Amino acid sequence: MSIGRKKRVFVGILSFLAVLWIILTLLAQRKGGEAMHLVGLPSNPQKALVVYNPDLFYNLDEQVCNAFAKGLSEFGWQATVATVSAAEDFKDVPYDLFVFCANTYNWAPDIPTKNYIDNHSGLSGNNVVAITLGSGSTERAQRILETLLEKRGAKLIESKAYWLMRPNDESRTDESNVAVAVEVAQTLGGLVAEKMALVNE
Repeated sequence: MSIGRKKRVFVGILSFLAVLWIILTLLAQRKGGEAMHLVGLPSNPQKALVVYNPDLFYNLDEQVCNAFAKGLSEFGWQATVATVSAAEDFKDVPYDLFVFCANTYNWAPDIPTKNYIDNHSGLSGNNVVAITLGSGSTERAQRILETLLEKRGAKLIESKAYWLMRPNDESRTDESNVAVAVEVAQTLGGLVAEKMALVNE
């Protein structure tokens, strides 16, 4: 095969991969369907809204959000866990805590979650938690999410990242990353509930 033909084949492969990457990114960045459920008793006085946009390939976001909500509920909270599409109906509802769980695509938070935060008028002065998810490289996405929330005037009380491929606890590398992420997210929910109790004293 001539050098010129090899170059054309190489360019063709790169072009195909670039198009495939764009298609997968567009699919992953679409706004997911409506889904919502409550965790904790309706009589619990403290209320939280936990928002995520479902990933096309993995449901780490849903598992982490449910675990965090469970952690809150163990300390007397009720949490509404909702996809971005469902959470549109709760923009005018007051909550004691907002939790935003963003997936990382192209080293940035997913667009539906970002747009939801951008268009939410009730975050100023309210307590928020930022959770960033990804395969392993989430540092930039986490910084962007934190900055976005701070620009909206929210009080960022906690920010954590959880990963599919990178260990979520260096002392538990023989365990499933997802299982560890779910466990530590539930613990985080309890820690945030305790922190909020101290803030409100």
